[in-house]
Amino acid sequence: MKKAVQVQNQIDIEDDELIEDATELLETGVFKNDLNLRMTITMFQRRFRIGWHRGFNLARVLRNRSLLVNPIVDEEISEKISR
Repeated sequence: MKKAVQVQNQIDIEDDELIEDATELLETGVFKNDLNLRMTITMFQRRFRIGWHRGFNLARVLRNRSLLVNPIVDEEISEKISR
């Protein structure tokens, strides 16, 4: 759990602008909120030109802030974290 907190803190500090942009796109409906995790990360990668891990961390932060509300993504993130 400590590592997950470190990753979240790292993305919070380094990517506040990225998180704000993604939040705005989710709220305006530009980003779809009904995709699976792989497609969600791909959407982030294409829009922001970021890697898979950064896209995954962005999805986790948005999910933890209750901005990315999707039971499919919730389950898939939980599975990946528990591994």
